[in-house]
Amino acid sequence: MNTVEASVLPYRFSASIGGFMGESYSVELRDGTLTHTTTCLDYSSPEHTPIRPTEAQWREFRRALDALNVWQWAGDYPNPRVLDGTHWSFDIAYSDRALTTHGDNNYPDADGKPTNESDPTKTFNHYLRAIQKLTGRNFE
Repeated sequence: MNTVEASVLPYRFSASIGGFMGESYSVELRDGTLTHTTTCLDYSSPEHTPIRPTEAQWREFRRALDALNVWQWAGDYPNPRVLDGTHWSFDIAYSDRALTTHGDNNYPDADGKPTNESDPTKTFNHYLRAIQKLTGRNFE
């Protein structure tokens, strides 16, 4: 393991976001290293980038999750009115908190409630920025 102490690292972490049209992004933690993957529209040659966040970056990421209160998000944010669009997922577990959630064209508001709108909420956009800050890579 790198220099990040184990208590700062989640023991499970994966996130993805992608749309019907455009690039898709995912990030997954394995053995202390994140792998950021960008997949193009035609699904050819995904780009995999290994990332090793510092302990400070991991701490800041956890603080962002706590400030957004992601722990109250529901498990599913469906939007049956929109067939194409953006699908997202987030799975993370620390020793004291865990969350598995996903959505289709529907996003949690500041209270974790679904908006039933196809536009991301401020809360969801802050979550995306937290992942971008952790990885230093695009994630939207």
